[in-house]
Amino acid sequence: MKKAIRQALAKVTAAANKVFAVALSLAVTTEVAMAQTGGLAKAKGVMETFKTELTDIIPTVAVIALLALGIGYATKFVEKDTFVRWAIGIIIAGSAAQLTALFFT
Repeated sequence: MKKAIRQALAKVTAAANKVFAVALSLAVTTEVAMAQTGGLAKAKGVMETFKTELTDIIPTVAVIALLALGIGYATKFVEKDTFVRWAIGIIIAGSAAQLTALFFT
């Protein structure tokens, strides 16, 4: 009985190893084929343009938000502690785009 179980387990393990090897080779082969076709040049261009536009737009939106927050504080609509918290958050969010562009280019 034990010998039969061992033989069955060995067959299942061998079959699983073959399936895993085939699946792994297919996964690696498709990635290489996609990279070699060069069909992603248009998508890369679109993403580069999108990144450039976001790098310009995000700080501008942060400045506008800070101005609106400053007006709210000047008109006593926003309290000082809330103003400080929001201002720090907006400054960090606005500069994050510039910092990532600085570090990753």
